[in-house]
Formats: sequence, C-alpha cells, structure tokens
Amino acid sequence: MSFKIPILLITFNRPDHVRMVLTEIRKQQPTHLYVCQDGARLGNEEDKIKCQEVRDIVNELVDWPCDLHTMYQTKNLGCGPGPAAGITWFFERVEAGIIIEDDAVPHSDFFGYCEELLEKYKNNADVRAIGSMHLDNRTYGDGSYYFSMMNRTLCAWATWRRAWQDWDLYHRNVSLKQLNQCLKSYGCDLRMREYWCERLEEIHKDALHYSSWDQQFWMSIWLHHGKGIMPNVNLSSNIGFGAQGTHTTDTSSVAANRACQPILPLVHPTDVQIQKKADSRFQRIYFEPWNYGYEGFKRLPYRLNKRLKRLVGHQGSWFKK
Repeated sequence: MSFKIPILLITFNRPDHVRMVLTEIRKQQPTHLYVCQDGARLGNEEDKIKCQEVRDIVNELVDWPCDLHTMYQTKNLGCGPGPAAGITWFFERVEAGIIIEDDAVPHSDFFGYCEELLEKYKNNADVRAIGSMHLDNRTYGDGSYYFSMMNRTLCAWATWRRAWQDWDLYHRNVSLKQLNQCLKSYGCDLRMREYWCERLEEIHKDALHYSSWDQQFWMSIWLHHGKGIMPNVNLSSNIGFGAQGTHTTDTSSVAANRACQPILPLVHPTDVQIQKKADSRFQRIYFEPWNYGYEGFKRLPYRLNKRLKRLVGHQGSWFKK
C-alpha cells in the first residue's frame, strides 16, 4: 500500500534527526515525496559535511517506488526564509499536502488523520491548517480534534495551497492596530494581544533575524479570520530541543519529546467554533509561562510600564543616561 497525499520534508544539517523522521515517513510509502534543504552557512565546513550526510540518508532510505523531488539550496537562507522557500516550492506543485520538519517524529496515525481532514475541509476556506501537537491532558469538545486559532508550532502539519498563498515574511502592510483588532475579534485578552503585537513589531523590524516563518503564517490565518484544527491527543514528538535547536533550546520545555498516542478512527466534533479555553491555556503553558501565576505577578510592574510607554508613545528608557 502507498500513501497518496504529497509530503514535504524540511531539512538542514541534522542527519540523525532526519533518519528518525524519514524512517517514519518511509513506513507510509508515499507516492510523492518532496525534500528541501537550506544551504550550508558561509564558511561553516561542518555544515557542508552534515548537509551532505542528510542528502545521503535521503538517497539511502527512499527505496520504494516514489516520485521524489528535491530542492537543495546552495546558499544559506536562514531558518525563516529557508523553510518558507521550501513550502512555497511545494505548493507551486501540489494543491494540498503534509509538511514535516526534521525534528518532528510523527505517529503513524498522523498521516491518516491528515489525509481524512485535508479531504473533508478542502472546500472550507475558514479552515487553514491541520496541526499535530497537544500539550496538556485535557480534552476539548466532543471529537478527536477541535478548532483552534493557535495551530501550535507546526512542526508536523498539513494545509492547502489556498492558505499558504497568504503567507508574508514581513507583513509590511499590516499595522499593529489592525492585528490588535483582529485578535480582539477572536476574544483574546489584553495580555495575549500585547504578546502578538510585539511579535509583529519584531517582524516589521526584522528583529528575529530571518529566524521565523511560522509566526507570520499564524498571523495570515488570523488576518483572514480563519482557524486551524488541533488533535485531542499528541501526534508528533519534537526531538529537536537541545543545543542544536534555534528556538528549541530548552530541554525542559513542555513541548520537548512528548509521547504520541493513536487517534484513528476519527470522531468529528459537533462544535465547529474555536475552543478559546484551549487556545488561552496553550498561550500560557507554551508561549508565556513566565507571564502567569506567581512569576506573572512579579512581572506586573514591567507590563504596566510597557503599557504606559505605549500609551504615550514613548520609546526606550524613561531616563537618559
């Protein structure tokens, strides 16, 4: 048996990770496999060696009848534009598909879950992403999955060309006011709105130094008043937390190396509304654990100071040195 949904594997310089992830993909025997890889960083000889090792593993493990496409960059684009270029290349060739990064080991049920939901919601323009991550032990709604605005970190996920075409690296034409109003329409509280408006400011100023593409994709979903799908069990294990990670350096993170569970056969939820409690909880435990509870109380003066400066249009310190 072979798996018909196209799959994109995003790689760089982690051969051990790629071997683990591709081994799981190999079990599905996909008929269409796309592999993209960012180029070695300038002057980094270790990158060159490891990037080649990754390509060798692809050649070794892809040993089934498969329409294999590769895009291997000769220059390093960075971990924001690099994966985004690969996803754009992928959706120039397919209408819908699965995207897996080289540090996300998917559960075998993940593939059937994506296949069924890509078909079920292909003509529903409101649904823009299908995620795999579940970070707590709570169940939301009455189905195997629920609807969300957060869409998690997208390490293993699926979407349609129609959703990706709205992605923008900088969102230059999106104001902080516009994003704030958009988040209000989702029922986000002030603290959550502040957090994401600060992220948009960083994107406008390129303060992230080309290290982000997924935050821009989430924002494109919100700006089009869309939603995503999240499972009520965890369907991918992120093995990338550690010294080699760019954003995933904290090995004690709630998202690190989480166990996976089966989800098939799917039970479709009767409630198609966004589960706001699930999204609020995810914001707290993943994006801003330091801003809630006792730690959040200690940071209250800092948050009030930021709000006051924003209100009066003041930047930098209140006092000149």
